[in-house]
Amino acid sequence: MAAPSRPQGAQERPPSSNQEHKQSPSVDEASLSEEKGRSWGVLQSDLIRKAPKKWIILAFCGLYLMTFIFAFESHTTTTYAAYATSNFKGHSLLSASRVVNAITMLLTYPIVAKLSDLFGRAQLFAFSIFLSVISLILFAACQNIETYFVAGFFGAIGSVGFGITQQIFISDVTTLRNRGIWLSLPDTIAGIPTLYLGTYVADAFLDGPGWRWGYGMWSVVEPVSALPLLLTLFLRERKAKKEQRARSGAVVRPNNVLSEIRPEDSLPTKAYKLLWVELDLPGAALLIAGLALVLVPVSLTGRGNSTAWGNASFIAMVVVGFVLCVAFLVWDARFARKPFIPFKLVRHRTVVAACAMCVLDFMHYSLFTVFLPSYLQVAGHFSAGHATRIDSNSLRVAFQIASLVAALLMRYTNRAKMWVLAGVPLCVLGQGLEIYLVNVGGTHPAGEAAFIAAKSLVGVGRGFYQTAAQVCVQAVVRRDEVAVATGVFFASMNLGGAAGTSVAGAVWRANLLPKLAEYLPAAARGRAAQIFGSIVAAQRYPAGSPERAAIDRAYRETQRLLAIGATCILVPMLAAMWFVENVDLSRNPKGMSSDDESEGEGEGETKVERKNRVETEKKVQL
Repeated sequence: MAAPSRPQGAQERPPSSNQEHKQSPSVDEASLSEEKGRSWGVLQSDLIRKAPKKWIILAFCGLYLMTFIFAFESHTTTTYAAYATSNFKGHSLLSASRVVNAITMLLTYPIVAKLSDLFGRAQLFAFSIFLSVISLILFAACQNIETYFVAGFFGAIGSVGFGITQQIFISDVTTLRNRGIWLSLPDTIAGIPTLYLGTYVADAFLDGPGWRWGYGMWSVVEPVSALPLLLTLFLRERKAKKEQRARSGAVVRPNNVLSEIRPEDSLPTKAYKLLWVELDLPGAALLIAGLALVLVPVSLTGRGNSTAWGNASFIAMVVVGFVLCVAFLVWDARFARKPFIPFKLVRHRTVVAACAMCVLDFMHYSLFTVFLPSYLQVAGHFSAGHATRIDSNSLRVAFQIASLVAALLMRYTNRAKMWVLAGVPLCVLGQGLEIYLVNVGGTHPAGEAAFIAAKSLVGVGRGFYQTAAQVCVQAVVRRDEVAVATGVFFASMNLGGAAGTSVAGAVWRANLLPKLAEYLPAAARGRAAQIFGSIVAAQRYPAGSPERAAIDRAYRETQRLLAIGATCILVPMLAAMWFVENVDLSRNPKGMSSDDESEGEGEGETKVERKNRVETEKKVQL
């Protein structure tokens, strides 16, 4: 069929430049207004996600390199702690520093998540790496326990800050379907080899130049290794701004900390808008104070100090802490204009269920594991190396591998809840087996292989449910809430761990010492307190002697009580797992359109330009 003829003299001409000029501002304004609603952290990640593949590859290579370096440094420097503190003779202050570091790590998660939205992912990466380098320099140069304490404080913020920003950044630039893979891959690649290599490097430094050079080496390696990641993020941001300015004559002013502050505002007004409105300083202060007052007594009543609950000041701190936490919820729900943690996250069943599972899981883990190395060395007659492999390495390796397998399964099933339902029972089963293994027939502990198998079951279960639950939490919130939701998710793990440690200390002290006094021969009962306080004293008695048989029995029975308590704590997870929403991972995340999810063909290409290009290509094909 012939095409209709065109009227004589008529010519098809492109629109005039004046018409283009009139239309383009409206298009650009629509694009800019849509982007202004997003936080600077999300916008910054979009610059990478929409960039050509070379930028994405460079960003992920830099991210994986830094993850490997942080894991390697962590598994190396933990060996130096005993040698460093032995020079200072301040072990009582060292225990206090561990408490403060634990609280610092818990509080860092939501705070860093909030700041990454306000200031940007690249800025928080740089800030976290800077604090980590400062801590390593302080460790290498410290001459007293106080400096060691400060170094640990900065190190806790730096390591947690990098870890949570890494998870948020990956969540920003990946789809729900592939997110589990990319969230699991960095730690799997870095965690397993460094778990073993770190000890060899530490031994080499301790036998050679010393622990100070061990810390000092990483203070040089970390900033050099950070260059690929930071340069990629900052250069891409700069390039995108130039392209945006050339295209529309303006640069997006995102919804960051300066969005409501005008140049003509007075200094008090600027301070009010920055601290009270944008950063929600009252909410942050209530949260920090409340959690700190709860966690300080909980942590200090852990191993070897459970009798401190008789101190009235400890009870008062817990009560005031809970009151402040309730005040924080009321403030954020009723009064805060830009809440530090959006209150609707607390009301979402998936977020609550996932955080509850993390609290219960890590509470059970701390409850059973705090004294497990001592039990394995005393009652199990394992060496320190065997005890470490049974206690930590087997579970960590199983967790890393299982999390990657779960991510692949989510990729091909487009569902996450089923893997939560599969993982939680495995955790309960693995921990339930420990009840039998720690005191087989009431006469002896199980062998190394049996403990490793049980620990591996817990690791596989945790890898399945935790990876899937994290993706579910991120799927049910909007993009601007992903960072804070992820921070709350990880903070719940530390909260459970602190509570479990406190309960373990109370159970251990209340049972082991009386059992030692009951089972030891009459001639050795006077040394029950000494044996209770030192595994070295317990191990001095040869295997097969009446004293050692009594010690082994007391250890087995007490550890079995911890195993029963840990299993009971896991049981509510079997109910909580059903409240996780069955998310369809093939759909777009909330707050991301299909155009946003697709990658741009060219550098800085907006979705409007992409739409016009696709329509033009279709016309050409016709």
